[in-house]
Amino acid sequence: MIGKQTLISLLGGVCYVLPLTAQESAVEGMREATHQFIQGNIEKEKQEIYQYLDSIKSSGNSRKDDVVITEEEIQLVRKLKTIEREIPLDYSSGVKTLISKYTSENYNPYMCRMMGLGQYYFPIFDRIMDEVGVPRELKYLSVVESSLNPRDISSAGATGLWQLMYYEAKEYNLVVDSYTDQRMDPIASSYTIAKILKEAYGLYGDWLLAIASYNGGRGAVGRAIKRSGKEKPTFWDIAPYLTKQTQNYIPKFIAMTYAMTYADENDINAADTELSLKTQALEINKRISLSQVADALQVSKESLRVLNPSFKKNILNGTEESPLRLVLPIVDRKIPVEELYAALNTPAPTPVNENPAALLIDGKYKVRVGETYASIAEKFEVTVQDLRSWNNLRGNQIVPGQSLFIKKETDFVDAKLAHNTERSARRAQSQASRTAYYTVKRGDTLSQIADRNGMSVSRLKSANNLKGSRIKPGMRLKVIKK
Repeated sequence: MIGKQTLISLLGGVCYVLPLTAQESAVEGMREATHQFIQGNIEKEKQEIYQYLDSIKSSGNSRKDDVVITEEEIQLVRKLKTIEREIPLDYSSGVKTLISKYTSENYNPYMCRMMGLGQYYFPIFDRIMDEVGVPRELKYLSVVESSLNPRDISSAGATGLWQLMYYEAKEYNLVVDSYTDQRMDPIASSYTIAKILKEAYGLYGDWLLAIASYNGGRGAVGRAIKRSGKEKPTFWDIAPYLTKQTQNYIPKFIAMTYAMTYADENDINAADTELSLKTQALEINKRISLSQVADALQVSKESLRVLNPSFKKNILNGTEESPLRLVLPIVDRKIPVEELYAALNTPAPTPVNENPAALLIDGKYKVRVGETYASIAEKFEVTVQDLRSWNNLRGNQIVPGQSLFIKKETDFVDAKLAHNTERSARRAQSQASRTAYYTVKRGDTLSQIADRNGMSVSRLKSANNLKGSRIKPGMRLKVIKK
């Protein structure tokens, strides 16, 4: 016969075991339910991506592709959507091709350099984009535009990291004169591009359209929107009505955003560059010599120049009314403060050296004994990087008597002027017949009037000598229809 204490002990054990068994069963059930939930979400996401790709490939727009949908494409869309923030990172066959290009082994050295330069430039861009109130992803446009070369000048005269035109520089109060071109200034130019893109987004309400308008012009995007026949079209809806260059511009931006964001898994590592990552900036209200500042800091003139690409003549020509920013590298050694103070406060003399242009024969310069690439670059107010690019130079060896091609900035300006003169002559007759006048009505804005007439706001303002954006009912504006 089982005693009372024995029975209580046995029952207690049973009571103790039963709750544990029930708890384990509940946990296992929760684990299974969670697994099913996750699997369900994965399948749901995969089905949504499949439908998204199917709609793209079966549509009649420029994203039409083969009807087969691959697992690679599904994964690519998933990864694009994972990093998507404010700007749509849409998939297209063109985007896929460019992603393959940017993440390829052949392209790796270029992308590593972009990542290395980005260590210096991207934090600057991020801060300015945040301040102006536009998405940070826009910084990758600078890679597409200029390969992060602040001294890049296109054949059309577009200049700097963001390839700003002269009229844009003037409209946004950038300094462009014989000493300074702030289109080459990383900070000043970034404020300008952020404002331009923000205004464009305000006009279209779509970031891809805003980006496309920067490349192709607001007039072109406005006409493409009308031709699409849609009230609120996407970039892909109007792409067939844009130039090939602008059609490819958005896929390049999306693919570059992908490649830079997924740099680690594509073995894109930041390469060492000529830029110092530790810097400090000073506001200078005098005309000073950058060579003297470099000597005082005991750094090369070239290393100082790459941090200050907007100064064209090795001179910072600041004034009390318009001080200019000087970026200095932070060195790991003690600097002679008195020498630096003197360099920053001693006005630079007016140069009386020989005219470098007179030393050129058919655009080429013959190297003299004792000269280096750095000294020649300084003489002609270009960079060593320019010399290397123009002459396909690899190493540092230089030989007296060697001929170097020197491409001065005036080459770009003269070519631009000649092109503009010829183009103006061709347009003169047709433009007169396309000129009309519009009377401003209550509630009108410059952007609305410009859009209706296929013009950019800047062109409308220029045609009517308008300084600001304020207009009044009854004003008569000249509009040139395209």
